[in-house]
Amino acid sequence: MVFEEILRAVAELSDNERQLLRKHIDELPGKSTPLTPKERTRRLNAAMDSLADGLTQAQLDEMTAAMTEDYIEAWDESEWTQ
Repeated sequence: MVFEEILRAVAELSDNERQLLRKHIDELPGKSTPLTPKERTRRLNAAMDSLADGLTQAQLDEMTAAMTEDYIEAWDESEWTQ
């Protein structure tokens, strides 16, 4: 589960890194508003576009082939939503 992995990663941070993380968390808005499916898709597409920056078409084709060659069971959506 992702949250437990985050906790383990935080446990490995130095004191200075934890202070920076605490400051970052304290500066986050109090309550986040859920994203609409359209906004989630827009952000995902923007992230994918930025991932492709600097890669050749051959590299993108290789990545696509690697991601689609084996079937992977879908994630349990309940692990990602609260």
